[in-house]
Amino acid sequence: MRYADEYWVETMTHASTNSYPKRVAKPGRVDLMPEEFNNLIEDQGIMVRIIPAVLCPNRTGLYDTNHKLDCPLCFGDEVIDIRCKAIEDWAYVQGIKLDKNFEVQGVWDVKDAQITVRAGVRLYYAYKIEIIDFSSVFNQLLNRGIGDTDRVRYNPAPDCDTPYYLVDSAGINYELNIDYKISDYQIRWLGINRPATGKLYSFTYPVLPTFRVVELIHENRYYYKAFRQSKKTPVQLPQQAIIKLDFLSKGSGSNIERTP
Repeated sequence: MRYADEYWVETMTHASTNSYPKRVAKPGRVDLMPEEFNNLIEDQGIMVRIIPAVLCPNRTGLYDTNHKLDCPLCFGDEVIDIRCKAIEDWAYVQGIKLDKNFEVQGVWDVKDAQITVRAGVRLYYAYKIEIIDFSSVFNQLLNRGIGDTDRVRYNPAPDCDTPYYLVDSAGINYELNIDYKISDYQIRWLGINRPATGKLYSFTYPVLPTFRVVELIHENRYYYKAFRQSKKTPVQLPQQAIIKLDFLSKGSGSNIERTP
């Protein structure tokens, strides 16, 4: 779902149907302008895909947090991505100032970032964030399966100049579109020139930068819109969250079937 011109329809950002009388005079007070803040995110932000996620229910009991091994629902990630409910919208993503992060966490961590989304877009813990128009690099170890295909963690980024590298445990290099093709989470081997069954190989390929929400900074931001209006109306303000690279976060949520 991609938001279009209906971004700022009044009902989108209303938190409830309540309204209240507005004070006539408010000396010294300045109203926030949520629409202007939303416009700033669009002007300065990047397009992201936000994929909701839920806790995997395949556990040993209601009051037991132990997750079943080899879970057929989430494959051990402990969360399930709801890709059919994904939305695409503008967001502002920035790195976290390292010295401030060190004061709080006691470690240097350049893998975290802060995301700000527009009003009406909801974030929650474990939601997946994909940055659409840019690419990163991911290196993955795979075990060569029995058939002609092996499944990778991420779908390779399309229209990207980043090269692919595939090397097996014997040090043999394999070439894209000569020895294998890649599409829709699958490495498809084209001929007999392939790693031996059951052997490990390393695969480096371009991916969309992918993160998980690990902390909500402003889960609830309470504000009443009153500027040049007769009544005060409750609205949602843009949310902010801390995100971490997906493969480094607990319960990475790749949600793909592992090749035996």
